[in-house]
This record gives sequence, C-alpha cells and structure tokens, in this order.
Amino acid sequence: MSVDLEKEDIEKENLELEQLDLLTTKEVCQILRINRYTLYKLVEEGKLPSYRFSNKYMFDKKEVIDFLKKHHLK
Repeated sequence: MSVDLEKEDIEKENLELEQLDLLTTKEVCQILRINRYTLYKLVEEGKLPSYRFSNKYMFDKKEVIDFLKKHHLK
C-alpha cells in the first residue's frame, strides 16, 4: 500500500511541474518593470517566490501575476 501512495505522490508532483509556466529573471523584470537587482532583493526578502535551477532563478508566472496584483506595480 505504501508503494501505491509513493507512486501517487510522484505522479502528482510530475503533474504540478508540468503545469508550471516558468519565467526567466529577464522576463520577470520586464513584467514588473524593475531591474534585476530589485528583483533579487524581492527574492532575498521572501516577497517573491522563486525556484533555483543550478545557478539560474525561475519564477512561476501565476505567482508573478499575483505579486503584481497585490503590490499594484505597473
């Protein structure tokens, strides 16, 4: 039974990863109209969630849009 649960968990994680629409640092800076140093500061302060792959940051598009709406940045 635990093997089935593990398999379900793995399948759920894979589905969640497939549904992510990831943006690069450059794309997020363009959307938020900020420079990369300000973006890194937001990440460091925990204000904007990010995912780090190797030496690159990636951002979930939905989370960036939610941040934009919350902070009324235009």
